[in-house]
Amino acid sequence: MPLDEYRRKRDRSRTPEPVPAEDPQVTGAGDRFVIQEHHARALHWDLRLERDGVLVSWAVPKGLPVDTETLRLAVRTEDHPLEYLEFSGEIPRGEYGGGTMSIWDTGRYETEKWSEREVAFRLHGDRAAGRYVLIKSERDRRDGWLLKRTEPNPARPGATPLPRDTAPMRGVSGAAPTGDGWRLQVRFGGRRVLVELDGGRVRVLADGDEITVRSLADFGPSVGATTMLLDAELTTAGELWIGDLLFLDGRDTCALPFTDRYALLEELPLAGPHRRLAPVYPADPAVLEAVRAQGLDVVAKRADSPYVPAAESADWVEAGARAAAAPTRGVGRAGLTNPRKVLYPLTGTTKADVLAHYRAVAPVMLPHLADRPVTMVRWPDGVEKPSFFEKDVSRHAPPWIRTERVGTPGGRSESADFPLIESEEGLAWAANLAALELHVPQWKVGPRGGRQAPDLVVFDLDPGEGTTVVECCRVAESIFDVLAEDSLVAYPRTSGGKGLQLYLPVTVTRAEQTIEFAKALAERLAEESPRTVTSVMAKQRRRGKVFVDWSQNNTAKTTIASYSLRGRARPTVATPVTWEEVRACRRASDLVFTADALPARLDEHGDLLEPLLFTERQRLPRRGMGGSPS
Repeated sequence: MPLDEYRRKRDRSRTPEPVPAEDPQVTGAGDRFVIQEHHARALHWDLRLERDGVLVSWAVPKGLPVDTETLRLAVRTEDHPLEYLEFSGEIPRGEYGGGTMSIWDTGRYETEKWSEREVAFRLHGDRAAGRYVLIKSERDRRDGWLLKRTEPNPARPGATPLPRDTAPMRGVSGAAPTGDGWRLQVRFGGRRVLVELDGGRVRVLADGDEITVRSLADFGPSVGATTMLLDAELTTAGELWIGDLLFLDGRDTCALPFTDRYALLEELPLAGPHRRLAPVYPADPAVLEAVRAQGLDVVAKRADSPYVPAAESADWVEAGARAAAAPTRGVGRAGLTNPRKVLYPLTGTTKADVLAHYRAVAPVMLPHLADRPVTMVRWPDGVEKPSFFEKDVSRHAPPWIRTERVGTPGGRSESADFPLIESEEGLAWAANLAALELHVPQWKVGPRGGRQAPDLVVFDLDPGEGTTVVECCRVAESIFDVLAEDSLVAYPRTSGGKGLQLYLPVTVTRAEQTIEFAKALAERLAEESPRTVTSVMAKQRRRGKVFVDWSQNNTAKTTIASYSLRGRARPTVATPVTWEEVRACRRASDLVFTADALPARLDEHGDLLEPLLFTERQRLPRRGMGGSPS
């Protein structure tokens, strides 16, 4: 019967959808239609045409085409009851089609052809008008069809497809013009991108390549069926600042004056948690001064200027304080070459941005680097290209960089000249080498050189397959409780990657004490919680568990330095956290911090690892972690 499949998929006690008990008795063509915007597991539009007492339905993932050149996939779904012509509301999550459904358009239609393989019809709606044809796909699955508009929409004459393979317009460098004929638009130092929004989907293009930006995942669904092409900049924190409009719903807007394009932007529903319009102000010297005071860029745009894709035009003038104040010359004796070189392609983070990060965190980072030999991990061509470890810098370190010859058991040579980074200049030197990661041991060199006894114990919590930092936090809480038995306190920090690390300031008489203590604690936790914790390094033993890596206390090993960047897709940072944050962590994203987040975080918390520097170092218990004498 016509509605058997519809009823089989729905429980009338759980869904607000109409679920008629009887099948319809009406036959004949019918002439009503409805198009519903359906925010289910994936956004799509449901096209429903009345026929023989039911609504014959297709799900259209990208919505109806607005021009005659675009083909859209349409998936034939089960027939729906006529009551669905007026249905909108929330289908509970977990139910079939769970999500929000709203009426996008409704009206009357005319049937021109109806067969098993072709349906031609003319819609008379407010948003959907004109002739369309549905053609059964020969290649696609059993329920696959293609939807095409066969004549222009009378409400949108001359509609054209979304342009592809274009590039942003570029300005010339110079002093910002002022006066009524110009506007000043603020720039935030991000990477120039083009953003395509089409059929509820978003594509972010940088230099012609599509990049993934998780912070913008909801952008496409939020604008629904509206098709547009935006010029924007993307910051390292995943914030999108929208500056211009190239295309809107079948219309090329490039020929419009800038002020008209921006007015259209202001009317669109673009604002969201990680996106907003880049502000535009009158071209007044006082405005320029205020922007300079914040260390930001501006681009001066002629008010009546068109948008010329992929071209450089004097109608735009790149000016402002950020370009002038950017650390393109390095710091002191540490020069910075090629400052605009992109080291993190996903976010557009440049070498100058890397230096800016290390300058921002220098006051809190340098005390944790003091007297610790540094192993650098360098990405000279960016994080998407090969990297290499560098310990011995004897061949290229400038004379003002302090080095110490330290033994390297198991290395290529018996010893190496490691750098010690003691100043902002030293951080700038490392940044210029694209040394994104700085690693240090749990011991220091003495005033006359030579390795001192370890002053830190580290518990490196590494999530195995199927686990995240959330599970690491639960293990960290267990370690906190075990340490409390001996009145010991450790301090947590993200690794900047997937895991968590706990640091315990200690004083020991034998270097081996720290690794012995960490191993005993790890083995105790693994014995008490064998389903969630392992102390064994083998990867096949880690699946579904957190590995408490006690071996990082080996004096030949290092861990990432606090406040160091990581060579990941995004510029994440090894960031100290509070125990309250550890206990509250329920999502992996709760403990992910990028370079842009650090200044505000330091303003709020200061250096959360300061106790490692100034508190009295704790003595390790004389017994093993299992309770027996050691």
